[in-house]
Amino acid sequence: MIQRRDLLITGGSTAIAIAACGLFATPANAARGSIVTAKAIGPLNAYRSANGRGALAGDAALGRAALEHSKAMAQAGRLNHNRFRARLRSHGIAGAAAENVAMGQPNLTSVIASWQNSRGHRRNMLGKFSRVGVATARDPASGNRPYWTMILSR
Repeated sequence: MIQRRDLLITGGSTAIAIAACGLFATPANAARGSIVTAKAIGPLNAYRSANGRGALAGDAALGRAALEHSKAMAQAGRLNHNRFRARLRSHGIAGAAAENVAMGQPNLTSVIASWQNSRGHRRNMLGKFSRVGVATARDPASGNRPYWTMILSR
């Protein structure tokens, strides 16, 4: 995607508009993603409540760490938990934490259902955590499949 930046130079009574196209290019195959924690909180907390667990609060740092990881997985074209602790530290997150990842589910509802139906992922979602960050990313170079990351922390 090419971003356009316009610069207006004024001098005296003269104004010259200079358009710079292509100077701020973003690679066409760069992973794009978004933090979806705010949309995930309701379904996650309903699930936790139904299972006798306390509510989670959205956490911006966890969301940024989840987005970073979703983008890395999308670029690599595979699921992983690479650099989990280092990633958390780089976002100022310390202490107990867990991570759920997924690939291919088309929307938030389906990825949450998928995690609920997996013993290990369900254990993380119902764990003794109080904060959460959730993100998704896609990369055209790896088939544009959605990659999901949920990070839970105390």
